Amino acid sequence: MMSAAQRAKIRTLFGELGVTTARDQFAVVKELTGTTIASVAELTAATAHRLSERLAARVRDADKTRTGNSWDDREEDTWIDRL
Repeated sequence: MMSAAQRAKIRTLFGELGVTTARDQFAVVKELTGTTIASVAELTAATAHRLSERLAARVRDADKTRTGNSWDDREEDTWIDRL
């Protein structure tokens, strides 16, 4: 199971992204990790680690200036990014 520190970090990152409802958070978990959960307690430490890394990347990307290049400005990870 994930640690209390991982849980706190993920909660903070979701807050920074404005993802506040459990339904939306579970959808983001599935999108970023491929794992479907019905409760936060179902997250393993490894999945929580991947999730926090990908959420942090989204927070960093939210501050980027748009370049006009659709590949560089894409908002979602591609399968390449998830490798």
